[in-house]
Amino acid sequence: MSTRANSKIYNHLLGRVQPKKKSEQGLTLVEAVVSILIFFIALAGIVPISLNYSLAAIRNEQRTGAIAMSQQILDELRQVDASTLPDGNTTLTTLPSGESLTDVPLMGKEYSSQITYCQTSSASYCDANSRHIKIEVLRDGQSIYEVETVYTKFE
Repeated sequence: MSTRANSKIYNHLLGRVQPKKKSEQGLTLVEAVVSILIFFIALAGIVPISLNYSLAAIRNEQRTGAIAMSQQILDELRQVDASTLPDGNTTLTTLPSGESLTDVPLMGKEYSSQITYCQTSSASYCDANSRHIKIEVLRDGQSIYEVETVYTKFE
């Protein structure tokens, strides 16, 4: 009896593993398939949310670039006398200085803009001292941002 007890102690001390019981032998194929199925169901719920956040970030980045471009255009137009700007529902893709507004690189992307002068039907916004101005910023042919303002000459 002592030999059997001693052999168990020696086997334990020497790191020899005793045969496992059937309940300790690992996962069955069914358990593995069920766990993989649960993983893919969880993944299917997470992926659309992640894609929506990525698309929203891209749209926000494009909109930020479009706003920056329209701000640059407005800043340059502020330097020009309102009476020298075109009137009569005129749409241009150049600034009064002659600079082109097509394929302008900004923040790593290319934008195009068009300026429409005096589009409104109200004559009070388009006279000798004021101009109604609408700027539309485009990316890949799609409108991203629009801004309208009235420039007037203060006396």
